[in-house]
Amino acid sequence: MQDRPPLRFAVIGVDHPHIFGQVSTLLAAGGELAAFHVAEPAQAEGFARMYPQAKRVHDEREILEDGSIQVVTSASIPSERAPLGVRVLRHGKDFLVDKPGMTTLAQLAEVRRVQRETGRIYSVFFSERFESRATERASKLVAEGAIGRVVQTIGLGPHRASLAQRPKWFFERERYGGVLCDIASHQVDQFLHFTGAYDAEVVASTVANWAHPEHPGFEDFGELHLRGNAATGTVRVDWYTPDALPTWGDGRLFVLGTEGYLEVRKYCDLGGAPGADHLFLVERGELRRFDCRHDALPFGPAFAADVRDRSETAMTQAHCFRACELVLQAQARALRLGHLVGDPGAAS
Repeated sequence: MQDRPPLRFAVIGVDHPHIFGQVSTLLAAGGELAAFHVAEPAQAEGFARMYPQAKRVHDEREILEDGSIQVVTSASIPSERAPLGVRVLRHGKDFLVDKPGMTTLAQLAEVRRVQRETGRIYSVFFSERFESRATERASKLVAEGAIGRVVQTIGLGPHRASLAQRPKWFFERERYGGVLCDIASHQVDQFLHFTGAYDAEVVASTVANWAHPEHPGFEDFGELHLRGNAATGTVRVDWYTPDALPTWGDGRLFVLGTEGYLEVRKYCDLGGAPGADHLFLVERGELRRFDCRHDALPFGPAFAADVRDRSETAMTQAHCFRACELVLQAQARALRLGHLVGDPGAAS
């Protein structure tokens, strides 16, 4: 294994800071960042300062046609990710993309078709699981049977809006995909993962703009409810995080089992311990608290192995696509409230 050459990867599109987590994950897995393509000069200069080892190319075809590059990763504008991914797969490379992996059901259908034809990996980086050490520890505990059979998840994804720092596309529904498509991708992924559900249906979903009438295309609140064969899931996402919170959002995950429950406080512990990655387990006669700050993150090494061995250990392709499909269905069927009502530009 040690004699094998490192995984060579490239970046196309850095419109969201999530790209730095994706690059860090691949580098930590022994990857080699070979090149990047970014159209906007200021973004390109900033990325080059962070990763001086990477060659900047001015045409994405230099990356796509480089036979030594195995993986392309991207955090481009959400509506542009699926078309880019199709081009990447068509060039015989694997694709690791920021969430949401696509913004419409039509894009998902095209991605599925091309993935089947090419056999390449189209993976969505669900960072609220893959970059959360406490969530990964929760996965292990559930797999060990610590809380019995999982029957429900509740995922909360509050975010700080920081509107003054946002690009124009952030307020354009057809480009960012809607609040459920965007943020709730994480919680739907976690519902399927923790319940072990192969499939589920969207029972109800809602999106709203309650607090930003000056941006009628901006959905600042969303919720949805899922029902599988043996478990249910509830998701709430929003852009209301107050400035007093010391981080961008108080992301939480509750996993209810027949013999106990888990609470993951991903990024902060209100009124409690400092830092991130707090995990609480209540089971049978015991309540335990775990500090997960030093736990390993398995996604990167598993993804690199999948690229090398053509396996599906990091995340199955079926799981990835089904998580995307459920959230796109929830987005398309959502009841629209607040300042979104009557806004034809925000229709799915």
